[in-house]
Amino acid sequence: MTPSRRTTMQWMMAAAAMPLAHWTTPAMAEGVDDAAGAVPSFDVIADWPDIPPPPPAPGYGRDPDLANPQVPWPLTLAAAQRKTVDVLGDLILPKDAASPGAGALGVGAFIDEWISAPYPQQRADRAKVVGGLLWLDAQSHALHNRAFVGIGPQQQATLLDALSVPVPIAKMVAPVAFMDTLRRLFVLGFYSLPEGKADMGYIGDQPTAGAYPGPTSEALSHYAHALGRMGLKMPTA
Repeated sequence: MTPSRRTTMQWMMAAAAMPLAHWTTPAMAEGVDDAAGAVPSFDVIADWPDIPPPPPAPGYGRDPDLANPQVPWPLTLAAAQRKTVDVLGDLILPKDAASPGAGALGVGAFIDEWISAPYPQQRADRAKVVGGLLWLDAQSHALHNRAFVGIGPQQQATLLDALSVPVPIAKMVAPVAFMDTLRRLFVLGFYSLPEGKADMGYIGDQPTAGAYPGPTSEALSHYAHALGRMGLKMPTA
């Protein structure tokens, strides 16, 4: 699935307003500290490629029309790179009973739009994503004589496992940063979609029948905790 440029522009501008924290692996969350770095299970490691700077491009200005967004910049990814991104999307956020995978939903089109925008954050993400896609194919060719999309599921999983370590060795730092960035963008894009919102149980504004029952005890507890962290107290009735 490839949404229209108008759709991906609306998607990108909405996503830019709600940034997510960088992905944290379970090992990172547990505070794993391995100064030596995790050694991948393969012996050959491709060099990180040189990425040419993007061409100059205008932005969408200070007052974009979200109802009729203009598309002032060219897209970045070639067809083969988009195919790789879609495959990665379905591996990173695979389909389940609730929704298709992120690749099948077209989140790759959002990522292409995102990294093509001429802004500092998007430019930084572009260098990591484009470099990572080139590196991934080079590494796959070095190990299996095929591009990433042409190798088997187990071989793909082994490569992705090597990109999901908390402390990589020096030569794997840039590839791991690529996967961290790509995973963050897939999560950001997926959970901006109706399917992603349904997956996490978000229902938005819904009418309440009858008298308003007031906030739940869980909501009040969360509110009190948030106020306490700011040194404030719950208001009294």
